[in-house]
Order: sequence, then C-alpha cells, then structure tokens
Amino acid sequence: MPEPTSRARTAVGVRGPYRQAWASVTRNRNLRLAQASSLSAWTGEFLFLSAMTVYAFDQDGAAGVGLVGFLRVLPATLALPWLGALADRVSRRGLLVAACTLRAVTAAGAAAAVAQPTVVYALLTLSTVCHAAYRPVLAALFPTLCTTPEELTGVNAVRAVLDGAAALVGPLAAAALLAAYDPAAAFLAVGLLAGVAGVLAAGLRYESPRPVATDAGAGPGGVVADVVDGLAELRRRPRALDVIVLGGAQCLVRGALTVLAVVVAVEVTDLGRPGVGLLWAAFGVGGFAAAIASIGAAGSARLGTLFGLGIALWGLPVVLIGVLTGSPVAVGAFVVIGAANAVVDVAGFTLLQRLVPDQTLARVLALTEAAFSLALALGSLAVPFVLSALGGTGALVATGCLLPLVVLVRWTGLRAIDADIGVRKDRIVLLRRVAMLRLLPVPAIESLALRLRESHVPAQTDVFARGDLGDAFYVIRSGRVAVLDDGVEIRRLGPGDSFGEIALLRAVPRTATVRALEDTDLVVLSGPEFVAAVTGSTATSSTAEQRVSGYLSEDRQRHAGAPRADPDRG
Repeated sequence: MPEPTSRARTAVGVRGPYRQAWASVTRNRNLRLAQASSLSAWTGEFLFLSAMTVYAFDQDGAAGVGLVGFLRVLPATLALPWLGALADRVSRRGLLVAACTLRAVTAAGAAAAVAQPTVVYALLTLSTVCHAAYRPVLAALFPTLCTTPEELTGVNAVRAVLDGAAALVGPLAAAALLAAYDPAAAFLAVGLLAGVAGVLAAGLRYESPRPVATDAGAGPGGVVADVVDGLAELRRRPRALDVIVLGGAQCLVRGALTVLAVVVAVEVTDLGRPGVGLLWAAFGVGGFAAAIASIGAAGSARLGTLFGLGIALWGLPVVLIGVLTGSPVAVGAFVVIGAANAVVDVAGFTLLQRLVPDQTLARVLALTEAAFSLALALGSLAVPFVLSALGGTGALVATGCLLPLVVLVRWTGLRAIDADIGVRKDRIVLLRRVAMLRLLPVPAIESLALRLRESHVPAQTDVFARGDLGDAFYVIRSGRVAVLDDGVEIRRLGPGDSFGEIALLRAVPRTATVRALEDTDLVVLSGPEFVAAVTGSTATSSTAEQRVSGYLSEDRQRHAGAPRADPDRG
C-alpha cells in the first residue's frame, strides 16, 4: 500500500501543481525509489545505445550499426507481449528486479567478451530484451503507488523530466568513457546502473490491490491465453485503443523523422552533417522544458484533448520545415516537436494507466510498446520510398500532414475520453471524502468510480429499513438523511457522508433505518465491490473496522441506557 500523501494533497491551490507533483515523489518512499530506479535504468539505456553503436561501427562499419538497430527492435518487440503477460501474473516488483539483474549480468558479460563480436552482439540483444520489459512494467506499477489520478499524472510528468535528464547524462557519460577507455568500460557502467536500478526496485513496499469484480481479467490459462486476453482487452476498451492508434501514428512519423533529420540537415538547410546532432539537441531541449511544464496538467480533466494536440503538434512543425526551408526554422521546429513529444508521453501513459484495468495493464502496456517499436521501424523503412516519389520537401510535407489528419479523424473519441475522465474525477473526489476509501490506490478507486450508480431518494422516503438485507454502500452527493433506531433519530448525515457499511462488513441485516429528510442524491456501490475494495488493503480494512466497531459500541451503550457517544466519529 502506498504511503499516505495527505500533506501533499492538502497543498492543492497553495503551492501549485509543480511543487505538489515533486512533493508527491519526494514524500512518498515508494515513488522516490521507483523514480530513482527509473533514472538509473534509463541513464544506463542511453549510455548503452551510444556505446553499442560505437562498438558496432568499430567492428563492422555502417553494416554493423544497421545490425545493431535490427537487434534492438525485433527481438524486444517479439518478447514484449509475453513479458507483459507475465507481469500480470507475478509480482511486478520482482519482475523489475529480475529484468535489471539480467541486464546487469549481460552487460557485464559483453564487457568481458568485447574481443568476440558475435558473443557481444548476442549478449547485447539479451540485454535489450531485459530492458524492454522495464518501462511497461514500471508504468503498470505506478498507479498502485499513487493515491489520486492527479498524483499519477504528476508522477508521469516527473518521470518524463528525469528521462530527459537521463537522455543528457547517458550519452555524455558514454562519450567520456569511450574517450578515456573503450566500449568495455561503457558496458560495465551500463551493468552497474542496471544493478543500482534493481536494488532500488527491490526496496518497494506496497500491497497489490485486490481485483474488484470486473468484466475482464486474467483467466486460468497460460501466458499465451493472457496475451490473447490483452488483445481482447483493447477491443473492450475502445478509448484506450484510440490512444494506442494515435500513439502508433506518432511513432510512425518519429521513425520517419530519424531519417528525414539527415535530409533536413544536409539537403533542405545548410546545417550540414553536424546539424543532425544540433537538430536532435533542439528536440531534447524542447522535451525537457515541456516535461517540466506538463506537471501543470496534473489536475486536468482534459488529458484526451491535450494528448491529441500533442500528436498534432508533432506533425505541423515537420510541414513547416518543408514549406519554410531555413536553418533557424528547422531548429525551432525540432524544439516544438520535442515539446510535443513530452506532452504526448505524459498524457498518453496516464490515459492508458487510467483507462485499462490494473489486472491487465502490464500486458496492454507491453503490447503498446511492441506496436510502437514496429511503427518506428516501419517509419524508417518507408522514408526512402517516399523520398523517391516526392523529393525532400514533398516527403516532409506529406509526413507532417499525417498526424493532424489522424487527430482530426479521432477528435470525437478524444473528447469522449475527456467526458469520461471528467465524470470519473467528480466521483473520485466524492469517494475520497469517505475515510475508509481515502487511501485506496488509483487502480482501486478508478474501478469503484466506474461501477457507481446514482440514485435519487425523495424526501421522507426510506433508503432502507432496519432488518433489510444489506446489499449496497451509499455516499451522499447532495441532500440529508437521518439514521433512525426504533424511530429515534441518532444522527444526521449530509453531503460527503456515507452509510451502509455495517451490514456489509459484518454480514448482518441492516442495524438501523436511513430516511431522506429532503430530496437526496446518492451514489451507490454494490456490496461485493465495496467489501472487496475495503478488505483488499491493510489501511482501508483497519479504518473500516474502527468505524464499524465504534458504531456498534454506540448501539450497545444506547440500548443499555448509557449516554450516547459522539455520532460524528469516522
């Protein structure tokens, strides 16, 4: 179970979303460890990419670099669906530790075998597959470590900032190690960083939320059945599929841009070959700045719209480069593309984490990573044909126009995502006012919000009577009710208050009558869903037990003729 972050939550509107997001990470031990692990793993990945490319070029020239590119994409892409399915069956923390450990061993092995290129390529391929599991598994774990959707968005934004730092530090470290030593030293450094990431991940302490009556989930079959169910989950979640389709289109264009960047530097502008590095540096600057700015979206209920705008902004600057040729335009355009990339990354991951149930989240994220990797490869492969048909300027315009058009076609779906999240946000705010539910992790509270039904109770109408079967839990949205014991009012409840838990948690008939004093709107949660959520973690179960025991103690005192205790407890 994640640590309480109430102090961070009470700062809303006082310190702003930026300080609140950082506070969520620094004050929550689990999030500190997870983000530090991610920073170490991704610094190692960027160092690994630079060192591996240089090693391949030294051994086999450009053909070696091409081989390395193939080994980075295809094996990892094929392995990801199976690794994601495994992450929905075993401990995600354990899988992170195992992936980091194996990466450390394979990277160290590559350092030891540096004189044998065939062995090194094999070990580097295994190392890439190990790291491929890291991002989707960590992304699937983040919701369990957070207690509000706003905190989850902020955590994703902080992760994007740290990824930007890793993208800067990793290549610089590779350059220093390669200049002073050789690729073996760089591979050893990769192994060390992977080991640190694994140790940090091993320190995570949390309770996995108990599944709450869903329409999907891991069945009794094997990993193959889980992969198939991950694909079926996407059919059941069309909004999540919209996010993946748009993200895949963005990756297609990104793959094309890796090739077109050379065309822009050498043919479209006068930047020359060194300009390729300048353009991607501009991309990094924009991404780092936008990742920091995206922390401000933590409280936004318009993540779908934000995601779509980020996708469109990925394409429009590419069109601009083709229409308005010139070095300053190209550099400025890459800054904008980098910024759009950070927005897409933060909003896209947050949307998938919120739209897909926790019990299938890891396999869906892994399938998403696999699809994105293939899209990157296809985008790179398609560019030579597009250049041959349209020329440099035409290829830039055609490539850039793709994303705004895709967003336009799917705009209705993005607005529907915003509407869904907006309704869910209101329900989550209401549920968070209930002490028993306040510390539930994001997957559990999202699941409950999806399953609430609404009920209107006219004035002077009983919600239920003493002795009735207990089959639901109630939270008051508006209006007031009275709790009656043998016709005597023992307490009044108003907006944000809840009732009905005693019969559910003690498996007894209703112990009192609840009557609406005025027209009252309620949100209603079925008994099994409420019990599964409350008893699924130590903190919520303890809070519920204290509340129920307190009410039953009051009832015993009242029936014994003793003075009644304060009815507003809990």
